[in-house]
Amino acid sequence: MKKRLPATRVYLKDIIEGYYVKSEGDFEPNYLITKDARKVYRVKVVATIVREPVISEDETYGKFQIDDGTGTIWVLGFRDDTRFIRLVKKGDLVQVIGKVAEWRDDKQILVEGVTKVHPNMWILHRFETLKEKVEHIKKARIAFEIYDTYGITAKAKVIAKNKGIDEDLLQTIDELYTIMLEQRSQEFVEETPEERFIEEEKESSPELIEAKKAVLEILRAKDKPISRKFIERKLKEKFDPDVIDEAIKELLAEGEIYEPEIGFYRILE
Repeated sequence: MKKRLPATRVYLKDIIEGYYVKSEGDFEPNYLITKDARKVYRVKVVATIVREPVISEDETYGKFQIDDGTGTIWVLGFRDDTRFIRLVKKGDLVQVIGKVAEWRDDKQILVEGVTKVHPNMWILHRFETLKEKVEHIKKARIAFEIYDTYGITAKAKVIAKNKGIDEDLLQTIDELYTIMLEQRSQEFVEETPEERFIEEEKESSPELIEAKKAVLEILRAKDKPISRKFIERKLKEKFDPDVIDEAIKELLAEGEIYEPEIGFYRILE
C-alpha cells in the first residue's frame, strides 16, 4: 500500500500565489510549489467558512469557501467526500486537510478531512505555520545563493550538503525557475523567482506599519473581540480603508491577532 504523503501547514495565500504542477506520470502525485520554494503535496489549513456549504442535487459534488485572513479558497468534495461538506456550516472555524488542485487558473482544495476546531487551534495553527515558514525561509535563502552561483551541479549539491541544505530544495528551486521562466515567456513579464522571493521579505510602508500599530493599540485596550467596523471607525481619520484592511491582513498572517468569529479580532497574547 502506497504511503500517504504528509500534510504541510500553510497560509491560504501560499496556495493561491503558488504554482500548481501536474505530474506527467499516471501514478505520480500532483503538487504545489510555493513562491518561497516549498514543494507541497497535501495541505493543512485552519480557516473560517465564509459561504454556506452546497451539495449538488445528485450528491456527487459539494463545496464551501474558507478564509484564513490571508486569502479565500474553495474546498471541494466529490462522490464519497461530499460527506465532509455535510459536517459544517457557514461561520464554523475548521481545520481542512486535502490536496491542492487547479481549475481555470484558480487554486482549490480537494477535501480529505474536515474538523470543527476551537479558536485555540487557530492560534496553534498560526504559530506552527509561521514557525515552519521562517525555518524554511532561512534554508531557502542559502539554497537560492548556492543555486544562483553554481546551478544544479555536483558542486552545488556538495556545498548544500555541507551547509545542511537538502538536495531536494535545490531541485525545487530549479523547477521554480523553469516554471517562472515559462510564464515570463508567455506573459513577457521581466521578473525572476529570486525577485519575488525578496519582494515577500520587503518591509511594509511607513503608513502600513503605523496602521498595524494603531490596530494593535485598539485591540490591547479591550479584553474582548473587536469588530472590523469598530476598528475602521476609530481609524478612519488617520488611514484609508484599504490601508486598514491591509494592516489587519498582515497582522493575521504574522500571528499577532486572530479572528475568533467572522469580522471580529482579538490580540494574540
